[in-house]
Amino acid sequence: MPGNRRAFSSCVVPNRAWGTDLPRSPGNGYNRSLWPSAYSERRTSLEKERLSNRTYYLALLAIVAVALALRLFRFGQLPPGLYHDEAYNGLDALRVLQGWHPLWFPANNGREPLFMYLMAVSIGLLGRTAAAVRAPALVLGLLTVPATAFMATGLFNRRIGLLAAAVTAITFWAVHLSRMGFRAVALPLFTALALGSLWRGLRSGRRRDYALGGLCYGLSFYTYLAARATPAALLVLAGLMLLPAARLPKPEWRKLALFALVAAITVAPLAGYMAIHPEAWSGRADQVLVLNPAVSHGNPLGALARNTLHGLELFVVRGDHSPRHNLPNRPIFDPLLGAAFLLGVVIAFRRRGEGWFVLVWVATLLAPDILAEDGYHFLRSVGIQPLVFVLPALGLDAAWQWLAARGRALLGAAIAGLILLGGLTSTTYDYFWRYAHNQQVYYQFEGGVREMADRINQFLATAPAGTVRRVSIPQGYWDIHASLAYLIPAGPQVYLAAEGAPAWPAGATEAMVFFWPGVPADQILAALPPHSDLTVSDDLLEQRDLEPAVHPVATIVQVRPNQAAGQPLAAFAGGINLDAAQVEEVSPQHWQVHLSWEAKQPVSVDYTVFVHVERGSTVLGQHDGTPAGGFLPTTLWRPGDRIEDVHELTLSAPYDPQTDRLVVGLYDLRTMARLPVAATSLPASNDAVAVPVSH
Repeated sequence: MPGNRRAFSSCVVPNRAWGTDLPRSPGNGYNRSLWPSAYSERRTSLEKERLSNRTYYLALLAIVAVALALRLFRFGQLPPGLYHDEAYNGLDALRVLQGWHPLWFPANNGREPLFMYLMAVSIGLLGRTAAAVRAPALVLGLLTVPATAFMATGLFNRRIGLLAAAVTAITFWAVHLSRMGFRAVALPLFTALALGSLWRGLRSGRRRDYALGGLCYGLSFYTYLAARATPAALLVLAGLMLLPAARLPKPEWRKLALFALVAAITVAPLAGYMAIHPEAWSGRADQVLVLNPAVSHGNPLGALARNTLHGLELFVVRGDHSPRHNLPNRPIFDPLLGAAFLLGVVIAFRRRGEGWFVLVWVATLLAPDILAEDGYHFLRSVGIQPLVFVLPALGLDAAWQWLAARGRALLGAAIAGLILLGGLTSTTYDYFWRYAHNQQVYYQFEGGVREMADRINQFLATAPAGTVRRVSIPQGYWDIHASLAYLIPAGPQVYLAAEGAPAWPAGATEAMVFFWPGVPADQILAALPPHSDLTVSDDLLEQRDLEPAVHPVATIVQVRPNQAAGQPLAAFAGGINLDAAQVEEVSPQHWQVHLSWEAKQPVSVDYTVFVHVERGSTVLGQHDGTPAGGFLPTTLWRPGDRIEDVHELTLSAPYDPQTDRLVVGLYDLRTMARLPVAATSLPASNDAVAVPVSH
């Protein structure tokens, strides 16, 4: 009817009503390539939505601001450490800066190039830091938020676009992926840009939209291997377009061919490389595929069934159990957004066309996880982003519209806002409290190795004038910890000791020497120069993949010439001197007591050091132990060496200088007899000296 046509035209043609193109076709005012049922559905959507450009962009800006805050707070520090996969990426990026420009990065099971080149830019700007490795992920993850709005607006409408962007901004999985130096984060961005452009082309008929979509889709193959599963989803889309019941835009095959041609041209260099090097295509996949007997243990169908169940549980039941990828077992969505997701699945199924395509895409891109070992893997499942975030948006929008139809639009908006606020609160608490305080996260990201690198860099950077500082590290240790090679600049200051070779770096006046955990103390001392001031520690811990227990990263010995002069604080029998004592208050009732010992002659007894805080006959706090954290027993002390010895105390009551005192001494654990004090400038009683405590 003419009147109906005018009303429909006025609703559809002005793009300002919803922000997606439905252009006029020559001669009739609108594009006849759309099915009539699609017109009806789009008209209904448009009539329910009246978002102005100002409102839309202000809302999107606010969403991006929240996304930025979640991704930027404590960036570079959380996750802690620097996992070796991240460090390998950083090392390759450094080689790019030195002039190496490969199309495929073969190390570490092979990697696509786009992320590495972006990382080269960030390292060039920020230096060899963990933040530089992760900066591309922050940028790509942040850009995915407005890209998701662009895609979901094209598929549905502006309100769903904003809701999908909000879900992307606040979901734990997306936030975490934006804070790690893993290339998988790039795939959702290029997926959103490719599908958003393709859908806009289907709506508008403009060739440039198809061409842009093809370019972005081709680039997606340069991001992460999960992109290889996307052609299956696009083939299903093409099939759906042939079904009148699907209510999809009727395809213009020449323009779809343009999309495919541009994508093929874009991906051709990488495809050509893989044709010449087929191991680049299948190497990593063959290692983890459930058809591999080593993975399925002879039961591939059983493994496939289990992984399928795991894939279905990811959304609202149980997610990735690896602390490297997730707060262990946390599903993708919190309970409230999970309910919106389930409602969105129902809405998408009933909403033939775009809704069907979203479901097909999510199901298809779960395949890389389902077909591989050890399901619940958030990196392999990354291809479902960002379309999976559209499903909760559909659920929120449906509830909102249902209430609006009953005159309660404000209530619908409030409920959607509260659910999103709940998701934001859940992610903030889970990420910045529960995840940040999970000790396994520290181990999984090799936090001990990063702290080791920080200590080395600080040691080398703070050398006093006239001092030559060097660091000695076993070559094998350096080889297995890629983060050391990335974080520590190469140069003569770092000496890589071959197995069995002397560990002392030539020309050093001071050195930090690293030994494998478990190397006996006598072997370590044999490699160090005499008359040295020795500080020994093994407090940095790690637990690498498949290791059953936590263990020290290394035994670290900081060596300086022994320049002690003057009278000791106390001389004990047997030629043992207490040269210095200092109290460091970590808190009023938590102390670190730093002692310096020196042997004037060989010692034949393994003495135990005791450090007590006494109030009359009451002991407020104490620590007894072998010197240097148990590492250097007194029988190994070399005359002329100075041994730095730290004891930690927790006091049962605040220290009162009027009534309390800190006493230090040694005793033979076999007989419990204390070593007598021969001479001292400090108050002494009961074969112990009272050390002054400064406040």
